[in-house]
Amino acid sequence: MIYGHGDDLYQYDKIHINFSSNVKPGGMDRGLKKHLENSVSDCSSYPEPRAKELELCIEQAYHLPPGSALVTNGAVEAFYLLAAWKQGCNSLIYYPSFSEYEDACHRYNHKLEFVSNTELQDKVVYGQHLVWLCNPNNPDGKIFRPDTLQAVVEYNKGTLFVIDEAYIDFVEEDVSMIKWLSAYKNLIIIRSLTKRFVIPGLRLGYLLAAPDIVAQLEKLIIPWRINILAQKAGMYCLKEGCKDGFDLATILKESKRLQNEINKVDGFSVVFSDTTFFLVKSRWKASEVKSKLIDKYGILIRDASNFRGLTDEHFRVACQTPSQNNELIKAFRKWR
Repeated sequence: MIYGHGDDLYQYDKIHINFSSNVKPGGMDRGLKKHLENSVSDCSSYPEPRAKELELCIEQAYHLPPGSALVTNGAVEAFYLLAAWKQGCNSLIYYPSFSEYEDACHRYNHKLEFVSNTELQDKVVYGQHLVWLCNPNNPDGKIFRPDTLQAVVEYNKGTLFVIDEAYIDFVEEDVSMIKWLSAYKNLIIIRSLTKRFVIPGLRLGYLLAAPDIVAQLEKLIIPWRINILAQKAGMYCLKEGCKDGFDLATILKESKRLQNEINKVDGFSVVFSDTTFFLVKSRWKASEVKSKLIDKYGILIRDASNFRGLTDEHFRVACQTPSQNNELIKAFRKWR
């Protein structure tokens, strides 16, 4: 799906608040921005062909053996690499979820099965080669317990589990499966550096897996996929972090406030979430809500009607700063 994602800001010229992109509220860290400005001159040289220095930094950060990390051009590239590696296989996707799992599988002729993410159980035997799920899940913010996921992976050692942890930085409890990575050769974890550090335009993610899996995926990649600014940003993010501070508790408290206020408005029903983004079901079509917010208020939301399992009335909102959230709340209160 080239088009149809969130953050389609590029299509509009009068947006002043973007609720469609679920990245950290408040924008890019000032230290990272300065670092990138100082690195622009490096663009006159070729980047490292494989981003090995960044991969080594990732492996050290998580105490993983060499060869466990593969830096990717956004998390999306990882999905397509995995689908290409296992082309023609049987895949199961828990929905609603990110459309690129399905699109990648279709491109490489996977036989697909879809199951609601409310039906994940720890003692189910999977007949598929690959199982795809997102934790916390996009678009509904659903969180899967790590003990449940660990039991599922343990119970199905002949099945590869692809767990997309792109939004893992936006939940308070530790639900990551990275601690189980060395124990299970059938576990693959996808991470993103673009959400917390607000650099989606640089396209930077990584895949973590057993070194023999990473070695097979290496055969599918092309050189210089990761541009030099993305590599510089990745090294900075892992070594320096957010010097502006990353107060997750405050962000989540604000997300809860926003959810509660929208849910109070007649015609809008929130699917409550424990992360920074959430679904809303409206009395009106999501496309109509989106258009009106753009035209009257310069506000952009994510029309979620194209997610499998959702309706024409669903849209997604990502928490922003308190003042920006107040503008959205005010717009909904004045809806009719």
